[in-house]
Amino acid sequence: MFAKIRNHLTFVYATVMVCFLLAFIVASYTGLVWVLYQEEQQDVEAFAREEAHEHLELLRQRKLSVAVPNMEDNEQNDGKLFHYAFDVNGQQISSSEPAREVRAAMLTRIQNWEGVDGQAVLTKVYLPGGEKNYFMLCGIKVYDGGQALGTVFVGKDITSYYIMLKRLFLVLSLVCLLFLVIAVFAGHILAGRVIVPIKNAFTRQREFVADASHELRTPLSVMLASVDAVQSDDENTMSRFSGQVLEDMKSEIKRMTKIVGDLLTLARADAGATTIIKEKFDINMVAGKVVRSFQPIATEKRVSLEFIRTGELFIQADIERISQLLLILIDNAIKYVQHEGEVILTIKSMPGSKGHITISVQDNGVGIPEKDQKLIFERFYRIDKVRSRESGGTGLGLSIAKWIVEVHGGTIRVESASGIGSTFIVDLPS
Repeated sequence: MFAKIRNHLTFVYATVMVCFLLAFIVASYTGLVWVLYQEEQQDVEAFAREEAHEHLELLRQRKLSVAVPNMEDNEQNDGKLFHYAFDVNGQQISSSEPAREVRAAMLTRIQNWEGVDGQAVLTKVYLPGGEKNYFMLCGIKVYDGGQALGTVFVGKDITSYYIMLKRLFLVLSLVCLLFLVIAVFAGHILAGRVIVPIKNAFTRQREFVADASHELRTPLSVMLASVDAVQSDDENTMSRFSGQVLEDMKSEIKRMTKIVGDLLTLARADAGATTIIKEKFDINMVAGKVVRSFQPIATEKRVSLEFIRTGELFIQADIERISQLLLILIDNAIKYVQHEGEVILTIKSMPGSKGHITISVQDNGVGIPEKDQKLIFERFYRIDKVRSRESGGTGLGLSIAKWIVEVHGGTIRVESASGIGSTFIVDLPS
C-alpha cells in the first residue's frame, strides 16, 4: 500500500515538473521566435524603405522615357539579403539576387505578391529536394508625389535562424528530459521521506486495532456465556422486561463480537500475518454448503436463493477464505434485497479464458448508486447507515471480501443500478 502511495506521489511530482518544463520550453521558444521575427521584420522593412529611396531617381528617369539600362548592384552579395526593382510596367530595372537555387521560386512569389505595402512577411520556399528555405520578404511602392513609379521588393534569407531555432529546441528538450529524470529520482526520494510519518502512524494504528481486537475477544466471549447462563437458569425468575433486555444484550454482544473478529482479520491481513493455505477442491461443493446454510434465512425473508452450478469445478485456493467470501457476498445480497426478491449465485469457468473462474452474486434489490460503487469496498463504508445497522451490517464485509480476492490474485467489481439490483463479480485464477 505504501509503495503504491509513494509511486503515486512520485507520479504527481513528475507530472507537475513535466507541466512546468513544458511551459518553460513553450514560453522560451515562443518568446525567442517572436523576438527574432520582430527584429528581422523591422530590419527588412527598414532596408526596403532605403532601397525605395535609392531607386526613386532611377524610376523617375524610367518614367521620363530616358534610356536606363538594367542594372546589377556592384556590391558583393552572398544571397542572404537581396532586392528587385520594377517599374510600373513590371519591367525589372535593378536587382541584387538571392542564391541561384531559389531565384525562380522567389520571382514567382514576387509576381504573385499580395502582401501589405511596406510590411514584411515570412515566406517559405520549397527546393527540388524537398528542403525548405525561409525568407522575410517585403514589397514597397515608390511614389513621386502622388504618382506610383514602381515597386521595390526586398528579401532576406533567414533559414539559418530557423535551423538555429530547431537546434535550440532540441537542446532545450534534451535538457528538460535530463531535468525530468533528475526530478523523478528526487521526487521518489522525497515521497519516501514524506510517507515515513504516515507509515509509522498507520503501523501504530494497525497494532492498536490488532491488540484491541484480540483483547476484546475474551471479555466478549465471557459476557456472551454469562448471558446464556442467566437465560438457561430455570430457577431464575425475571420479568418480561428483564428477559428482553438480556436478549437485546446478547444480540449486541454477538454483533460486537463479529465486528471485533472482522477487525482482527483485517489487521492481520494488513500485517501480513494471515496464512493462506491453498489446496485443490471443488468450489461448487463449498458453494452448495454455503447456500444451504442461508436457505433458512432466505425462506424466513421470503427470498428466492438459487445456485447455478456447472458440474465439478476445481480451484487451487484457501477453502476457508473462499467459503468466507461466498458467505459475505450472499449475506450482503440477502440483506439488501426486498421481500419476494431473488438472489442468484453463479459459478462458471470463463469462456475463452484459460484458468479463470467467475463467481457472480446477483440480486434484484435496491441497487447501489453510481457515486457509491467505488467506495463500497472501503472499510466501514455503508450507503444507508441506518438500514445497515438494522440488518447487522458493519461496513467491513466487502473490505474482507476484497482482501480475500486480491490475496488469491483475482479481481472483484460490482455492476449495479438504483432500483434494479446489483451483481458482484469475482474473477479468480483456478
